[in-house]
Amino acid sequence: MVAIAPSPTHRQFSHDANSVPYSLARGRYAPRGRLEDRLAASPAVVDLGIEQPAPREFLNRILREMKIRFYQQKTIKTYRNALRALLRWFGELPHKLLREDVRCYLEVLVDGGASSSWVGIHLSAIRTAFDKMCGRNITLGLATPRRPKRLPVILSSNEVIRVLQAAPTLRDKLVLGMMYATGVRVSEVVRLRWRDIDFDRRRVNVWQGKGRTDRHVMLPLSFEPLLRRVSESFEPEDYVFPGLNAGRHMSPRTAARIMERAVKIAGIGKRATPHSMRHAFATHLLENGTDVRFIQKLLGHVRLETTTIYTKVAVIRQCQTESPLDTLTGKRRDRVENPARPSVGRLCIELTTNKEPEGKPAIAEATITIQSDTRPIQLRGIVVRQPRQGWVSLDIPPLEDWEAALRWVTPAQRARIESPEFYELLQKHITHRFLPK
Repeated sequence: MVAIAPSPTHRQFSHDANSVPYSLARGRYAPRGRLEDRLAASPAVVDLGIEQPAPREFLNRILREMKIRFYQQKTIKTYRNALRALLRWFGELPHKLLREDVRCYLEVLVDGGASSSWVGIHLSAIRTAFDKMCGRNITLGLATPRRPKRLPVILSSNEVIRVLQAAPTLRDKLVLGMMYATGVRVSEVVRLRWRDIDFDRRRVNVWQGKGRTDRHVMLPLSFEPLLRRVSESFEPEDYVFPGLNAGRHMSPRTAARIMERAVKIAGIGKRATPHSMRHAFATHLLENGTDVRFIQKLLGHVRLETTTIYTKVAVIRQCQTESPLDTLTGKRRDRVENPARPSVGRLCIELTTNKEPEGKPAIAEATITIQSDTRPIQLRGIVVRQPRQGWVSLDIPPLEDWEAALRWVTPAQRARIESPEFYELLQKHITHRFLPK
């Protein structure tokens, strides 16, 4: 009779009543979990070949997958809206969606006046949800729509100065100046914290910018004394540009409105946006001889082809050459004055000219007196300069310096003071009085 050896996964035990019948083996003889067969099971998030989920369930599972894959919140929101619009238009279960249905849906978007960028976003959302996450091929053969190639809007050096001078408050000047001086995006500048500004190494750290990448840009010397003084009143974790709510930063839309108002006050007719400051930063560096690869590093571009677009808008010597027809007809590049703007109300301007030594530009101080219902209100601190013959510049203090006086004006008067027409009126009348007759 052959004796059967005990199994290696068991061990002898005593007949004590309190003893355990057996215990699981350890080490190399420990029981293993069931192997995962990657070829048998589908890796799809939602296997539409087997499952037939409702649109809401399908959308929730796709959104959960994008969340655990660390898609950007803005991307998740955009794709959610695109998929929701597709399923609402389709009107059936998601597993019945075919390639021809996608073509019909994209055609509906185009016929409705959607741009190529918007159609491309919807196609990307469908490709991500159905092809990448569900293993379907319903977007196979559908190419991303062609987008028009437009040149960026570039502000000249004088226009940048006019925009910065037209910003009414110190905060507005700083947010616009930082975008031009560092070339950061508007979404990056509003998220800057005081800890991100390295005064010792004179650089600004941009953490997790577009594409979840970090980079460093230069700290402008023009703003360093101001930033040092202001940073003493804040904690390192505070935002440089805080929002209205505690613990929140300024929204990019607020920065866009700041830029829009400054461009209007400066009288610039270009369709300039906050991103135009970034374009001007790169273009002016290129015009000054900076290597395009270094500009690519400062801008945070992944591909060099994205940066080389500024070579098409940079002012080179060939572009400065005048046309032969302009030479024959005597047409020159003269400075075009802005058309007159409507009046913004009655006020009194008092100009006090300071005598300067011979050879130095003249300087004057302007005081604005506004007649209120109860008292006359004076706005002081406007410095008038003449840097060259026939050219007058105004140094207008930020609105914070006038806050005590502006408390006595009516809301309508305050709105006129903050309007672009008010600064146009000041420039016109002060220049007329300041220049010699």
